[in-house]
Amino acid sequence: MSTRDEGASRVWTFSCDVNPSILKRDDLRAPLYMTPIDPLFQDMDNPSRRYLCHFATTLCEDLVISDVPNENPFRSLIPTFANAAMHISSMSRPSFDSHIGNIQGQLSASSSTNTLSATRYLTDSSASATLDALSAKQKAIHLLKIALESLPTTDINLIVTVILLFINLELIDSGKNAWRAHVEGAMKLISSLKPFENDQISPIALIRDRITSDCLTYHVLGSTLTNSTTFLDPFSLPIDITTILRRSEANSYLSFPTTLLQILFRACELSNIACTLPATETPVLINEADSLLKAARAFDVTAWANNVEGAPTHRTPNRIHTALAHQNAVCIYIYRSITHYPADMDSEALVTEIIYHLSFIDPKDPLSKATSWPTFIAGAETDSPVYRQWALDRLSLLWNVLPWGYVQTAVEVMQMAWRLRDESGTDSRGVSGWVQQLKASGNHWLIA
Repeated sequence: MSTRDEGASRVWTFSCDVNPSILKRDDLRAPLYMTPIDPLFQDMDNPSRRYLCHFATTLCEDLVISDVPNENPFRSLIPTFANAAMHISSMSRPSFDSHIGNIQGQLSASSSTNTLSATRYLTDSSASATLDALSAKQKAIHLLKIALESLPTTDINLIVTVILLFINLELIDSGKNAWRAHVEGAMKLISSLKPFENDQISPIALIRDRITSDCLTYHVLGSTLTNSTTFLDPFSLPIDITTILRRSEANSYLSFPTTLLQILFRACELSNIACTLPATETPVLINEADSLLKAARAFDVTAWANNVEGAPTHRTPNRIHTALAHQNAVCIYIYRSITHYPADMDSEALVTEIIYHLSFIDPKDPLSKATSWPTFIAGAETDSPVYRQWALDRLSLLWNVLPWGYVQTAVEVMQMAWRLRDESGTDSRGVSGWVQQLKASGNHWLIA
């Protein structure tokens, strides 16, 4: 683990042994020297260094489109994580240890538990990783609770950062249910943040932009399949959310155009209202949906893609295709936000458009990480067996490059939408479409 300076930016490089071996003092294979350890990391044990290495080499890359120096704000968190190890190592641990001991007992009733506990640092098995993850999660929840109880003296930026990492942890796990409490908590804290005066490029300003942007995008995407009339309107917060979102568009792995995200949230609100109104209000709902559709179609995708990075780049054509896929997916969702659909609705043409545009995005392209939501919308909407198989194949390819649990959840929810529609024998263009059916299930899915 070492560092090198590139201009004013400190770039972290790591060297990890996935399967480390323990050498005895008299072992002739022992090296005559040891690689110096950065003082910042000296309080971290070997497993913690391996996990920090994973964060630096894998997760940091997952969370952005372009993982290059000075453009990935998540890398600025690495010193914070390492510094936290020093404080945790000096804390009184009895309460932690007894609590984690209970978790160990729950994980395994066999006599091998002690063996696993003793050897978990010598392997990188899924069992030991699970145990480490549960232990770290419990400690983090405990510390977060303490921090929330003393907000006036706590760095809110740091708390919101921790909550965002909790949300990402839930997405890595499955994207089911548990994310919602974290998102709602983050949005309440974000509403209390004060803007940085004349400072938009410092590390803390950049990480705050990304944290705020990701939390808000998760909030909107989570609203699409959740039936609630109490969702906080993020665009009415006292801080300038729209500007923050636009500053983060270029490198957010979600790559969701801000204008379309705003329209999508209004469609979510319309969807929640639609299921509570009598049929006599149908014309009003259709007019509102038509207004949202006109706004979505009026969005100039090409102009947005040309400007998002300051100037056209080699990535611009694929940004256009990705954004057009989002645009068509938003239009489908607007159609599905109401219980009675316009007579001229042709959602299959929109599905075809999504498939066409995503065909230009190679699964290994970093922008492919931004394609799961439009893929899910197209797959859930279509009645074509060929298109349904395309959606399954597309999500499978995405899983190979981004093995986050929410990708598999997207497959499960998509298949549930098919099953509900096929078993009911109702035409997909009839009353109570798949969005309302999924919302009625009472689950909370976050498909990013």
